[in-house]
Amino acid sequence: MAYKDLREFLAKLESEGELLRIKDEVNWEEEIGAVSKRLIDNETKGINAPAVLFENITGYPGARFFTNTLSSYRRYALALGLPKNTPIKDIIETYRQRAKNSVKPKIVKSGPCKENIIKGDDVDLFKFATPKWHSKDGHRYIGTFHSCIMKDPESDWVNWGLFRMGIHDKNSTGIWVLPGNHSWIIHERYRARKESMPMAVAIGQDPVHPLVSASPFAEGVSEVEKAGAFRQEPVELVKAETNDLLVPAHAEIILEGEVLPDELKMEGPFGEAAGYYAGDRFPKPVFHVKCITHRNNPIHTGSMESTPVTDDSINWSTAATALLKNHLIDDLKIPGVKDLFFNPYAFGVGMCIVSAKRVMNGLPMVIASAIWSHKIGLLAASPAWVIVVEEDIDPTNINEVVWALTTRCDPERSVYIIKDRGGSLPLLPRNSWEDRVTKQKGGSSIVIDAGFPYEWRADPKNIPDVLNFESWPEKARAKALKVLKEE
Repeated sequence: MAYKDLREFLAKLESEGELLRIKDEVNWEEEIGAVSKRLIDNETKGINAPAVLFENITGYPGARFFTNTLSSYRRYALALGLPKNTPIKDIIETYRQRAKNSVKPKIVKSGPCKENIIKGDDVDLFKFATPKWHSKDGHRYIGTFHSCIMKDPESDWVNWGLFRMGIHDKNSTGIWVLPGNHSWIIHERYRARKESMPMAVAIGQDPVHPLVSASPFAEGVSEVEKAGAFRQEPVELVKAETNDLLVPAHAEIILEGEVLPDELKMEGPFGEAAGYYAGDRFPKPVFHVKCITHRNNPIHTGSMESTPVTDDSINWSTAATALLKNHLIDDLKIPGVKDLFFNPYAFGVGMCIVSAKRVMNGLPMVIASAIWSHKIGLLAASPAWVIVVEEDIDPTNINEVVWALTTRCDPERSVYIIKDRGGSLPLLPRNSWEDRVTKQKGGSSIVIDAGFPYEWRADPKNIPDVLNFESWPEKARAKALKVLKEE
């Protein structure tokens, strides 16, 4: 059963022991960020850390702020309606299968998001308890876990995206649009027409909405229909007050407005998803907010960006893994590919590990080329690292991957460096400031063949037997399982 809204999801989290309510007073300036980061660090250390709802925020009596929504696979599973102990591979498979479907939204006349309507001079973005996440952030970022809704001026395509929005003043924000992203493509089409781009922003939703908004679907794909498929129920939409866009009827907060075709304003910096202050202030488009609608006692939401694992790194990892499996296995039918995984500690999309049966010479480079042809690979040269292991290695088990790397891969023979592949992402400090920002020079990529060479299969002496549990005789294995009470 789908969650009707964020509030139903919070009730589910609480019943599962996955919600921490903080009633002590916490300041929006850095203290919310510090609490969120501490919980993320605990999760990374193997300490189960819940999502957090702040209920006493300095200067905002009665306001509530919710974060760390998907910063564990347990809550990611719950967001998809699965048991919270669902294995990672099963979560990915659920995503993979649901992503193949679409469920059209249901248009309704009104909804809870219309309980309060604010227009004109009364619009004030500072009404909401938006955090300043990190000490060096250039803004309070009202948009970090949300859905930005915009319609392509040349077709019926409506895109839902997720990109940061730093508050400039009471009625405008910056928007971070990267070249190649769908938000950038649509904005450029409005610019070519010298027209303003209508936009709406939904904050505080069923977590599936921001989940699909941040997923790398192809151009022309409707994220709201994908949200319906993931929820397994249609998303209810209602018409915005000041433009023709349709917005989630059960969202906590809706911002409505426009982006002018050629207006830019300095935006940033921000503590980034890769775990660094790797960017700076850049001229970015401006979103002018003309109307705010919100529920009574709205719950504001956001996402901490920092060293992994965060909401973004887990979501990017899951989405990229599922969609690339569909691409390599179902669409391209590359022979031998068994499984793959984007490790979330590589900020979600920085490293792809593929397990494959060696059915042909040169297979690792074929696989890497196919990955880089997908939207995930085209976006700012991600993933820079492609590691191809053999079919007996589980790509989600980094210990097995390291073992394969150190015992089957000879660096001189099996490592391939590709220079200047695509664009450079400003937030990744692996390249110099000048290269990634001033010159926008493409970074390099690497393909590692962490398997025995294909030609060795002609002589069995080259490939030794593996000492795994299955190599013991069946009788001995049965005895082991019996005495360990695993049978």
